[in-house]
Amino acid sequence: MKLYRFVLSFLLIVGYLQADVHSNEAKTELTGELYGSKGNQEARIDALIQKIGSIGFSTVAANKHIEVHYLNKFKEKNVEMISFFDIVNKKKMRPLLLKNPDFGAYAPFNFLVYKTLDTKEDNNTWYGHLAPDTMLNIIGEKDPATRDQFKAMVQGFDDLVVKEMKPTMTKKFVHSKPLPEHGLTKMVMKFDAPDDMEEFIEDFVMKHDGAFSKHDFIIAGFVDYKFEYSDMDLDFDKYDAYWVSLLCHFKFSNSIFNRGIPEAGMFAPCSIYFYIPKGKNELHVGYASVDNWINALNFKDQKTIDYMRAIDAEVIETFRELGFELEAQGAKVPEVMSLDEENKQLKAKVKALEAQIEAMKKGETTVETRPQAATVKAVPQKVFRGAKLQIGAKAPKKLSTYYAAKYQTVDALKAKLEANGFTVLAVTPILAGKTVVTITNEELQKTNTFLATLHVLVNEGNEIRVQNPSYFGAAYLQDKYKYGQFAKTLEALQAALGDMYEVKEQYELADLPKYQFMFGMPYLNDTITVAKGDNLAAKVTGEDAVKYVAYTLKLPNGDMIVGHKLRNRTNKFLLKVNAARDADILPYESMIKGKKAVMLDPKYYLALSLPLLSMSDFMKIASAPGEIEKDVKRAYK
Repeated sequence: MKLYRFVLSFLLIVGYLQADVHSNEAKTELTGELYGSKGNQEARIDALIQKIGSIGFSTVAANKHIEVHYLNKFKEKNVEMISFFDIVNKKKMRPLLLKNPDFGAYAPFNFLVYKTLDTKEDNNTWYGHLAPDTMLNIIGEKDPATRDQFKAMVQGFDDLVVKEMKPTMTKKFVHSKPLPEHGLTKMVMKFDAPDDMEEFIEDFVMKHDGAFSKHDFIIAGFVDYKFEYSDMDLDFDKYDAYWVSLLCHFKFSNSIFNRGIPEAGMFAPCSIYFYIPKGKNELHVGYASVDNWINALNFKDQKTIDYMRAIDAEVIETFRELGFELEAQGAKVPEVMSLDEENKQLKAKVKALEAQIEAMKKGETTVETRPQAATVKAVPQKVFRGAKLQIGAKAPKKLSTYYAAKYQTVDALKAKLEANGFTVLAVTPILAGKTVVTITNEELQKTNTFLATLHVLVNEGNEIRVQNPSYFGAAYLQDKYKYGQFAKTLEALQAALGDMYEVKEQYELADLPKYQFMFGMPYLNDTITVAKGDNLAAKVTGEDAVKYVAYTLKLPNGDMIVGHKLRNRTNKFLLKVNAARDADILPYESMIKGKKAVMLDPKYYLALSLPLLSMSDFMKIASAPGEIEKDVKRAYK
C-alpha cells in the first residue's frame, strides 16, 4: 500500500512537471504570410494593383523599385526587385478610425513585393503583408467585433490577390517571442488654438517634414483622412484633423531589406498617424515601434538590433524637437483641462495683465516726437546673370528650362501677352507671392501635346519666369522636334516680357528626347491613366469641376488638356527642395484622349522640369508624385 502511494505520488509529480513544461513552451504566432509565384511577376503585380479599386482599395503610395535607390545611393544591389504598395480601403477604414484612432498605424498597410537575386534556389516573386492579427495586436485592439471587421476588410484584398495572381506557394513567418506589451509609441503636443486650423496643420506638416529631412528621413506617402472623408461626403467629426505620413529612412531600410531580410519590408514604410480630437488643442501622434520588427521577425544580431533601436530613438527625439512628449501607456493619463476651465484661467490672466498695463501707464514718461517724412526706397532692378536669348542663333549644347525677365504685375503681364497673340487660359495662385498665368497660341496648339500650353510665373517683386518651348518641345516631340521651330512663340514672348535670360536650370539638348531621371524611372510615354469612361470632358467642365480644374483647352485633333488645381499642401513640395522659383511647373495637366484621361508620370515631369534636383532632393519629395496623382484624379470623379 505504501509502495502504491509512493508510485502514485511520483506519477502525479511527474505529471505536474510535464504539464508545467508544456504550459511554458513557447507559443508561436503568425507574423505574416507571403504568396509566391515563379519568376519575375512585376507585370502581373502592376495589373493587380490596377484592379484593387474594384474592391474599394486604393494606394496611398506606390513606391516601386526601391532597389534602384539602394544601388544609386549605396552602390549595393542584393535584390532583383523590392516594391512597397501602401494600400487602404478608405470607406471601410472610416468606422475603424472612429472607434480607435490607433488604426492609423495600418491605414495604410504595406503590400510588399520582392524577388531576390537567387535564380537557382529562389527564382520566385514573393508578395504579401503582415497578418491581420499581428497588426491588431500591435495597436492593442481587443474588441472581437472590431477585430473581425478589420480582418474581413483585409481578407477581401487577399481574395483578390489569390484570384488574380494564382500563387503556387506560400511562405509563413512566425514568432515565439511575444510582441511588446505596448506596440505603439504615442506622443502628444499641446498648442494654442489657431485662427485657421487648416493653415496651422499645413505649417506643422512643412515643419515636420523639414525636421525629419534633417535626420535623413523621407516622407514616402501622405493621406489626409479629414479631407478625404469630407471629399466623400462622409462624417468624420470626431477629429478636427487626422492624417497619416509614411516615414522611411533609406540607410536603415538598405541595411535590413537589401542585406538578406527583405521580408522585413512588411513593416515598412512606417505609418505615422496624427490626429486632433474635436475641440482639443492637442496633436497626437502614434506609430508601431521597431521592437515589433525585432520580436515578430526574430532578429538575433545584437548590432543590427542596436542600430534599429537607435533609429527608433532618433524618431522620438525628432518629435521632441517639434514639441511632443511621450504619452503614458498602461497608466492613468491625467485628464485634460476642460475648455470652460481653461477660459476661466485665461480671463483671470488677462485681467491681471490689464492691471499691470494700467500701473505701467501711470509711471510712464511722456516723450514729445516730431513727424518725419517717410523715406521711400526704390526697389533695385534684378540683375540677370544668364545669357540673353538670341532668337535665330545656332542650337546650343544645353537648353535653359526657363527664361527669366523683368518683373511685371499680373494685370500688366496679361495685357501684354494678349496683345502679342496669346490666349490667357487661367491665373492660378501656387504659393504665397507666386502666381502662374497659363497661356496658349496657335503654334503651340498644333503640336497636340502637353506643349500646347505654357506657364508664366509672376514671382512677386522679383521676376517673370516662363517655360521654354524649345526645352519642352525637344522632350515632348522627340524626333519630330527641330531646334528653332518655335521661333514665333519666342518672338511673341520676347515682345511681351522684354529681354529674356537663361537660368541655371538646364539640360543637354541631345538627351531631352529620351529623358529619364535615372535607371528604373519613367520615360515620357510611361503615362498614368487617371480616368476611363464616356464623356470625360463633361466631368471637368461642369459647375462642380471649378473646385479642381483651373482651365481646359480643346486641341485641333480633338484631345483636351486639363489644368488641375492642386491642394495648397501638395503645392508646397516645391518649398522642400527650394524650387519655389520654378512654380511655373504648375498647374499640373492631364489630357483626355477619347475614353481615357492620362497624365505624365510626376516622377518624369518633376525631374524634367527641375533638372537641378539631386537624388537626395528627389527623396525629400517622395510623397509628391502620389499626392499630385490623387489631386488630378479627384477632378474626374
